[in-house]
Amino acid sequence: MTDILDLPGWKALSASTEDGRLVIEGEYTKQPDACQLCGVIGALYKHGPRAITFMDSPVRGSPARVAAKVQRYKCRECGGTFLQPLEGVEVERRMTKRCLQYIQEQCLRDTFQRVAEHLGCDEKTVRNVASDYIDAKHEAYKPYLPEWIGLDETHLNKVMRAIITDVDKNRPVDLLPDRDKPTLMAWFGQFPDRSHVKGLTIDMWGPYRDVAGLMFKDLPVVIDKFHVVKKANESIERTRVRLGKTQTAGVRRNWMRSKALLRMRYRDLSEKQRFNLDMWLANEPEVAEAYRLKERLYDIYEMPKRFAIKAFDSYPETVPAGLKKDFHELTRAMKNWRKEILNYFDHPITNAYTEAVNGVAKVENRMGRGYSFEVIRARILFNERLPSARTQRAKVAASKTKEKPMTRCEWCLGLFTFIERHESGGRIFTVCPTCHRRFHMEEGFSHGLPSTT
Repeated sequence: MTDILDLPGWKALSASTEDGRLVIEGEYTKQPDACQLCGVIGALYKHGPRAITFMDSPVRGSPARVAAKVQRYKCRECGGTFLQPLEGVEVERRMTKRCLQYIQEQCLRDTFQRVAEHLGCDEKTVRNVASDYIDAKHEAYKPYLPEWIGLDETHLNKVMRAIITDVDKNRPVDLLPDRDKPTLMAWFGQFPDRSHVKGLTIDMWGPYRDVAGLMFKDLPVVIDKFHVVKKANESIERTRVRLGKTQTAGVRRNWMRSKALLRMRYRDLSEKQRFNLDMWLANEPEVAEAYRLKERLYDIYEMPKRFAIKAFDSYPETVPAGLKKDFHELTRAMKNWRKEILNYFDHPITNAYTEAVNGVAKVENRMGRGYSFEVIRARILFNERLPSARTQRAKVAASKTKEKPMTRCEWCLGLFTFIERHESGGRIFTVCPTCHRRFHMEEGFSHGLPSTT
């Protein structure tokens, strides 16, 4: 029969529920042969037991504890006393090794507070274990230098943090404490051999270009399409807001509700959306001209490079005088970043994955208020994050293979990538491999605690 403890050398004596917790009484059956202090063999005698309670991973969605009477021994030779050595537990932390592993796995997937609730302990306990685990992960982590480097930043804990990604393999490489030039120079300087790098894709932040010029001479630096058309959408939004201030409150409200139409390509609109947009643009010539300018910029990216360069250089001259202030940020960027923007036509690499990592970092920051930079960095670099549902569907269609989403185990409540489904008592249960090995799935979940004999 399956042992409810599933710990090497341990024997479960009984199990009961106390204050919503599963308490398993157990004893460690292996006795020491030699003194743990002086090493003499055969000079030990029992010196009374000591009751110790160890925290265990959750069982059936409830916190679990192992109540053990640990034998004390005294040595006739040296006179010293010690507790019998125990396997499968962390004596100093008062928890099983299984519980320690549970916290280490879940601290990168779930909030500290929720993990603490599952274990029935104080959040500080989870935070301390997570801190030691994350420190060890950071110390052992060795970043690498991708062939195509994605460089962007995100705002975390009131500081702009640089994010470095492998945009070719869609993989985060590092999260830096800031985005300043000395920090970037030091990070890239740790790689003596940078000959394999093919280029960088960045946003319009001057120090990124400066660092690229110093550390990667003669390599292409690309401003991808997203960052340019984003400025075009921001320009048309400024036009909408400026003209909206001259309208009544009702008109401003309707314009705000319909502003998504201005960001969409005309060819992608439905028949109803086109009708609504056409009515809007017919009554507002400046909004119509701003929309045409935005569409014209999109069209440049669909031209061959030799035609695109000519259209790109002449674009600022096509902006009417009344819209120059609204489109100033865009036209200035087109002038200051001309080379990097036009590099996209030779190297159509996108920084979209880096932007996605930025979003993930912000989500992680919101999940737990007060998370340190080190915790957020660990969640970005070391968490086995699955792709989005859309990406998974695309992969399934292409490869005909099915990827399992991250799911909660119904017994320990942890989040796991690899989850198993088992039928018992007319129900389907999702169970992680650890709980499946530890308990009887075949005998059902409604018959009380699993057998320990």
